[in-house]
Amino acid sequence: MRTTPVAELDGLTVSYRSGAGRVTVAQDIGFSLYAGRTLGLVGESGSGKSTVARTLLGHLRDGSRIDAGQVTVRGEDVFALSGSALRQLRGGVVAVVAQNAGQALTPSLRVGAQIREALRVHGLPADDDRVTELLRLVRLPAPETIGRRYPHELSGGQQQRVAIAMAVATEPTVLVLDEPTTALDVITQAAVLALVNDLREELGMAVLIVSHDLGVVSVVADDVLVLQSGRAVEHGPTPKVLGDPREDYTRELLDAAPRIEGVPAPEVREAHQELTLECQDLDVRYPRAPRLAVSDFNLQVRRGETVAVVGESGSGKSTVATALAGLAPVERGRAVLRTGDDDLHDLLAPARARPAAVRSAVQMIFQNADLALNPRRSIADAIARPLKVFGRVSGRAETRSTVLRLLDEVGLGPEFADRVPAQLSGGQRQRVGIARALAAEPTLLIADEITTALDVSVQASVLDLLAELRDRRALSCLFISHDLAVVRNVADRIVVMKDGRTVETAATAAIFDTPRHPYTRSLLDAVVEPGSTHLPSSDADARVVRLDPAASLVEASEGHWVRDDEGAVTT
Repeated sequence: MRTTPVAELDGLTVSYRSGAGRVTVAQDIGFSLYAGRTLGLVGESGSGKSTVARTLLGHLRDGSRIDAGQVTVRGEDVFALSGSALRQLRGGVVAVVAQNAGQALTPSLRVGAQIREALRVHGLPADDDRVTELLRLVRLPAPETIGRRYPHELSGGQQQRVAIAMAVATEPTVLVLDEPTTALDVITQAAVLALVNDLREELGMAVLIVSHDLGVVSVVADDVLVLQSGRAVEHGPTPKVLGDPREDYTRELLDAAPRIEGVPAPEVREAHQELTLECQDLDVRYPRAPRLAVSDFNLQVRRGETVAVVGESGSGKSTVATALAGLAPVERGRAVLRTGDDDLHDLLAPARARPAAVRSAVQMIFQNADLALNPRRSIADAIARPLKVFGRVSGRAETRSTVLRLLDEVGLGPEFADRVPAQLSGGQRQRVGIARALAAEPTLLIADEITTALDVSVQASVLDLLAELRDRRALSCLFISHDLAVVRNVADRIVVMKDGRTVETAATAAIFDTPRHPYTRSLLDAVVEPGSTHLPSSDADARVVRLDPAASLVEASEGHWVRDDEGAVTT
C-alpha cells in the first residue's frame, strides 16, 4: 500500500506562444511521486518531458502558460506560491540536476564555494565540515580537498557528482534528474546511477528522471510514463511498460534503442584495400600539461571503412579526433592521409597551417550541434560557408542549388534552407552539421560523439544516414563514442582506449563476442539496456585495469598483465 504522494500533476496542460497563435506542449498530464520511489519520464525530443518535469519547480519557459490542471508539492499549489515561497521551493523542497553539469556549474568558482552558496540561500549551515560531508556523501575522492578545485579540474562524472551534492544539500523532498547521464561513459554512468539509488534510499526522496536512454530508465525507475507530442501514451510499472508494452509508440521506442545483447553480429562488409589514414606512434600533449594525453597511438582506416574509438571519459579518444583534425598539438609520431592514388598528406601540422586541400579532406562533425552552428545565420549560410572557402561553387545560383542538394542528401527539404538553428530539432541540427561537412567533399569524416544528446529514434535515423553516405561516397569515418551499443551498429572495427593508450583493436564482432582485454570486458559489463533489471556493480571503476605508464605490472580482475618495453599489454 502506497503512502500519500509528495507531489502530483493533475490534468496539466501547458502551451507556449508561437507567432500569432499558441502551441500546446503538454496535454492533460497526470502522475504522482512517492517518497523513496523513482518515476521515469521518456519520449522523443519535443515530447514535452523537460517542460513537464520543470513545472515541479514552478518553472515555465518564456511565453508559456498553464491552460488547465494543477501542480502540487507537499499539498501546495506550486503556481499559486508567492515569490519567497517559490524561492524556498526551488532547491529547498524540489531540486534539479541538469543534463550538463559542466555548463551548470560556475566555471570561475571553486566547487566547494558553490555548494556553500546553495546551503546559504536556504539558511543552512555552510561550514567546511558540511561541504566535506556532502562531497563524501556523493562518493568523491579526497572530499576534504576536492572542494578547492574548479569545475574544469574535474572529470565529467565528478562534475555530475558535485551537481548532485548541491542538489541534495538541502535534503529535498523531490529530486528531478534531467538527462543526468547523457554525456557520461558507461562506467561513470553506472557509478552515478548507483549513487542516485543509494541517495534516494538514504534521504527518502521522490525521484523523477527524464531520459531518452531506456536502459537507464529500466534499471533506476519503479514506474515509467511515456510521452508523445505532449500526451501520455502509456504509464505503469517499469517491467510492464518496457517489458511488455501495450502501445505501438512505446514498442517503436524500444525497437529503435541500440543494443549489444541479442543482436546479430554486424555484417562484414568487403573492405577496400587502399588506406585513407595511417597513424604511427602518435603522442599528443596539451600546452603546459605534465603528462601526455595520448601515447603511442596507432591506427589504420581504409577507404569506405568506419573505425570506432571507444573508452571512458579521459581515455584520449576525443583528443585523437581533435589532433587528426589539426585542433590539438601532436608532439611526436606520424599521421598520413591519402586523398588519391598517389596523394599523401602530413596531418601533423595544425589546421591553420594545412593546405586548403587537406583542410577540406578532413572534416569533423561535432558533438553539440547547438554550439557548432551560428544561431544568427541561416542554415543555407552554414552549409554555403565551406563551399565558398574551398572554391566548390561560383555564383549565387550554383551556391543555392548545391546547398539544396546537400540538404536533400541528408534528408532535409528545401524549406530548411532559410531557417535558423533555433527553428530545428536536435536531430535536424545534427543533419545540418553533416551536410556542412559534406560540402567540403571530405575523404575522412570524424564524428565526435554525434548521437550523445539525441533520443533513440532520432539517433537511429542519424546513424542510418551516416552509413548510407559512407557507402554512397566511399567515405572513411572515424567514429568517437562512449556508447558501445551505438558503436556495435555502425563500426567495422573498434579501437579501445584507456588512459591515453590503446588496449585492444579488433573487428567489431570480435570485440563484443570475445573481448581479450579485461578493460574491454569491464566496459561491456557496465552497459545497461532496455529490459535490464539491475545496475552493474557500483564498484565498476575499482575493477577496471589501471594503465599507469610508469608501472611494469598491471593488475586486473583476472591474473596479471605485463607491460613490455614498447608499452603493449600482454599476458
